[in-house]
Amino acid sequence: MKRKIILRIVSILIIISLALSFIFINAASKNSKVNTFVYITPVQASKEMEPGWNLGNTLDAIPTETSWGNPETQAYMFDDIKKAGFKSVRIPITWADHIGSAPEYTIDKTWLDRVEQIVDWALERDLYVIINAHHDSWRWLSSLKNDKEGNMKKLEKIWQQVAQRFKNKSAKLMFEVINEPYYDGYSEQEQGAIQNELNNRILKTIRSTGGNNQKRIVVIPALSCDSYKMAKYFEVPKDENIILTFHYYSPWNFTANWWGKTTWGNEEDLKNMEKDLKTVYDKFKGKYPIVIGEYGLFNGNKPAEWFYFDTFLKLAHKYGMQTMYWDNGGNYDRKNRVWRDEQTIKIIANSAKNINNSFVDPGILYFEDGKTIKDTTLSFKLNGNKLVNIMNNKYVLKKDKDYVANGSKIILKASYIKTLLNNDEYGVNATLRFKFNKGADYPLDIVKYNKPKVLDEEIYVSKDGNNNDTRIITAFNGTKLTAVKLVSENGQNIRDSWTPYLRGWDDFAVDNGSITIKKHVLDMIKSDAVLTFEFFPEGVSLQVKVKAE
Repeated sequence: MKRKIILRIVSILIIISLALSFIFINAASKNSKVNTFVYITPVQASKEMEPGWNLGNTLDAIPTETSWGNPETQAYMFDDIKKAGFKSVRIPITWADHIGSAPEYTIDKTWLDRVEQIVDWALERDLYVIINAHHDSWRWLSSLKNDKEGNMKKLEKIWQQVAQRFKNKSAKLMFEVINEPYYDGYSEQEQGAIQNELNNRILKTIRSTGGNNQKRIVVIPALSCDSYKMAKYFEVPKDENIILTFHYYSPWNFTANWWGKTTWGNEEDLKNMEKDLKTVYDKFKGKYPIVIGEYGLFNGNKPAEWFYFDTFLKLAHKYGMQTMYWDNGGNYDRKNRVWRDEQTIKIIANSAKNINNSFVDPGILYFEDGKTIKDTTLSFKLNGNKLVNIMNNKYVLKKDKDYVANGSKIILKASYIKTLLNNDEYGVNATLRFKFNKGADYPLDIVKYNKPKVLDEEIYVSKDGNNNDTRIITAFNGTKLTAVKLVSENGQNIRDSWTPYLRGWDDFAVDNGSITIKKHVLDMIKSDAVLTFEFFPEGVSLQVKVKAE
């Protein structure tokens, strides 16, 4: 009996010992990923960090991490990012509200600890990490003319502390000098020269902290992180361990849904995008690694957005540039751990592997309630792929019965379409999934709609400028708002002299039950005016009269 008890105790001790060994080995493994510096060349790093993702509107939020609506960052978020196919994470950080007074500008220890915790979570998962000084660019650095030397020294003090704190971290941690810098009161050429000076001063500051930071990769930005300003003014610092960076949000009228541009992808669009990237490539001829530290869309027109992303990524890779997707919480739902737009993530992941994606045109099919349903022709941009099948949930559509194949086109039969539109609800009635031999499946929404309506066809504003945001209750009936126009009754543009269109999320907002016009726009109205709402499908619109009192 005693022998059995002794053996049982010994067995338990062995199990505990093995468990502790596993914990210690695992902890040591994680620690080695975080705190062991093994030199990586910038060229190697740039290849291994594609694709990248931004933890946007988080540590860069003002004044602190959750101020702009995102939850506190959790370790599991980096598991999800890695699972989605991302190899690197850019962690924007605004230091302005977490530093002491001049001349030392001491960074708050609690804030620095929190930054380190989040950086370590990403490094533990073997992700490349970029940290920077983010909205400090406009919080105080842009007013350089007031005290050029003082402001430059302030950024040097911040980087001296950050570089010192992180000097023993993995070589996969990189430092980025500043986000989208600009300088009020100077000409563009003068700003370019200032940026070159600042880049060299901060690079010198980082290197002066010694140790691993002498060889750590530093990401060097162009003025405003703009491609054309980079090509025109940028001077490369004399340093072997740097990566150059700019951002890409062009054309802004499409990416931000400003001024009524709701679609993208014609020949002019394609040529302009290639020109934008080739301009930078021609400047440096592939001599230096380049990361496009931010790109993204705020338009909401998903089919056009998907084609935009795919085209942009192909061109970036063509010119040897790496990319980092800007996500301010709009795509990755950090609480529920899901991607709101999975298609974009699939396109990014496939593009990073040089796998071509295919597209269907038109990207959404709209059918008006009460109108005769006819055979509908779809065309493909196959990009070298082949269509495998079409599915509606688990049902595989039957060739010649549900659709007819005709080269790079197919015709969806009216008889089949009718089976998808047999309910009384407006909106997406079905989603057909086009499966190709390579790349992402394409989800084609089948939408039943009717003409949208507003609760009030007239609204009232104060011509003295004493207005509030105004919410217009709207029954969208399956349509989707794409643009808003505002003109006076005699046809004069009100918001911008060159266009009747308002500026996307800046001037108006939309949800499932309303359209909100922002106060600053209503304050511009001094006489009776007309709001015109334009929708998808194209050609659908409605008007609201604006009475100025």
